[in-house]
Amino acid sequence: MQTLIFKTVENILGGRGVSFKEAQGLYNDTKISLADLLWSANKVREKFKKNRIDLCSIVNAKSGNCPEDCRFCAQSAHSRARIERYPLIDVSDILEAAKGARKNKATCFGIVTSGKKIGGCKEIAAICKAVTNIKKNIPSLKCSASLGTIDRQFIVELKKSGLERFHHNLETSENYFSRVCTTHTYKDRLRTIEEAKGVGLNICSGGIFGLGESRADRLKLAFTLRALEVESVSLNFLHPIKGTALENSVPMPPSEILKTIAMFRLILPKKDIKVCGGRAVNLRGLQPMIFFAGASGMMVGNYLTQPGQDPAEDLKMIKDLGLKVT
Repeated sequence: MQTLIFKTVENILGGRGVSFKEAQGLYNDTKISLADLLWSANKVREKFKKNRIDLCSIVNAKSGNCPEDCRFCAQSAHSRARIERYPLIDVSDILEAAKGARKNKATCFGIVTSGKKIGGCKEIAAICKAVTNIKKNIPSLKCSASLGTIDRQFIVELKKSGLERFHHNLETSENYFSRVCTTHTYKDRLRTIEEAKGVGLNICSGGIFGLGESRADRLKLAFTLRALEVESVSLNFLHPIKGTALENSVPMPPSEILKTIAMFRLILPKKDIKVCGGRAVNLRGLQPMIFFAGASGMMVGNYLTQPGQDPAEDLKMIKDLGLKVT
């Protein structure tokens, strides 16, 4: 089994992509140790990403009251979770959050809103203005947005305002998606990504794991992202929140999380792979291992409805590992 995984890594480093069948074999074979899998993923990360770690951060610019029924989400109107619910925040507050992100060494800042889509000319104008202000005041910060479903004209306006990246998670495989959400379809999500790509925006997309999906579902998501040629991949791990449909879910074991990160690195060797939601609560003291599992980035600061780890601790962790923030 060692020969198999080392040969696979040689092929990846040489430019040959791993097949679904090969990935399934590596993921499921109990004779392949976690240590060997992580060693392999780390070799691939070092080849294509060196020792550079990319950080991103977000602001929850519009919270709660979302009509969609995503079972993991505390912002869904279908949940009973106790969270802050508020309309779109002021442009000045978005800019201040962006300044805080850059202070914490983030190179990409995302404006995130709840709901199926942004509604009304006032909200559209405000978000475009926020993007313009961020690019004017913090030119070194890449500006991203996660706004749900958006039409082509809005995407064009965002790009003209200075938006560089659009974030839209697929969440899971197409086969499993209806078990996660029923108020929109997987094709809706794919269509949004294609629209954003169509106007020349960089794409960040990924999923959330621990929803009850199979390993095959995780691999199918990875291969879908590979086919879409997204630039950045966000990996989230369920932190069950009281009041949501998945509040009683059993969290993924840290070893399974690390193994999943490693598989995404092997399947997507040249992409930015960032570990985001659920990192601290699920991995606890094993958080530094995400980089040896192949991650080349992570989210710093707070998440949408849950507090994140102190960014100073994250920066210290990266420095202690001999890695460098981009």
